[in-house]
Amino acid sequence: MTEQFETSGDQPSELHVARQPVARERITPTATVSRDTVNGFEALVLENSRIRASIIPSLGGRVWELFDRARNRQWIWHRADVALAAAASGACYDDVWAGGWEELFPNDAAADFEGRALPDHGEWWTTAWEVDYLSSGNEAVVRLVATTGIRRTSCVKEFRLGADSNSLSISYRVENLETDAFHCLFKQHLPIAITPSCVLVIPGGKVTGVDPTFSSLLPGPGPYDWPLADGQHGGYDLRVIPPHSSGEKEFVYMSDLVEGWCGIDDRALGASLRLRYDKEKLPYLWLFLSYGGWRDCYTAVLEPCTNMPKDLSEATRIGQSARLDTGGVFETTVSVTLAGFRRSY
Repeated sequence: MTEQFETSGDQPSELHVARQPVARERITPTATVSRDTVNGFEALVLENSRIRASIIPSLGGRVWELFDRARNRQWIWHRADVALAAAASGACYDDVWAGGWEELFPNDAAADFEGRALPDHGEWWTTAWEVDYLSSGNEAVVRLVATTGIRRTSCVKEFRLGADSNSLSISYRVENLETDAFHCLFKQHLPIAITPSCVLVIPGGKVTGVDPTFSSLLPGPGPYDWPLADGQHGGYDLRVIPPHSSGEKEFVYMSDLVEGWCGIDDRALGASLRLRYDKEKLPYLWLFLSYGGWRDCYTAVLEPCTNMPKDLSEATRIGQSARLDTGGVFETTVSVTLAGFRRSY
């Protein structure tokens, strides 16, 4: 039907137009993978509306950035006095560690073990990983592959970020290419950029000191029930993160884990990080805590692990070491979730 109106001169005196609803285009969330550079090294960036994660394949496939967009919080610690650089196999890890989320395999402490000279902190962190697959869309995916040589293994790690997810997941697959079985260690190494407003959040377990000569917080070697380390001369709440100026440091193992997760809450920003893992595959949690007391670094490193203690010979002797049979495969998945919280401490 045609609209009709009376005219006065050239302009309509009154106009009645039936308004039609405007169709709104539905925006489908997406997750993307793009290329960037970090200090001259190529980085792969997985991101959606909630999270941005940057990975550097040539530097051990480490995660260099883990950014919570909603709370404007970058969680990964970077060492101010050490430049990001490639390191040769056999380098002293502590001297060149620039930060970033890495994994350790097949060992932690350097050792001559089962016929091999194993380098400091293992092989993965000095390995340049190859990009095998990238995709964007409903899910951003980055798959990296590598073959290690000191312990011959075929390794895969695959990062996934859903289009509307606040969790980044990483799946690992390690296949033994040796003619014999060997004992090994697999461990996460996630250093957190902390402030005094942060607290460690762990659901429970037994705490023991790694090295009494390194310790400055525990009243004794333990074991203690998380989070309170009580002793004859006082105790300490391990949830508390003191200021950088405190100069404190601690390194502990946790066993008898109640659940397979650990994390940090930033009370000032109302931001939380939760690292979730399979505690059947990673039954121990190590915590390396430097509050200025180790090389002036200020970070808390979350380290779910297959082994306890870090010495492979001792862990093997007491039956607390991982083992890869000939042709055997180790697989596991971890995820990190960035979220907010409303909680009083």
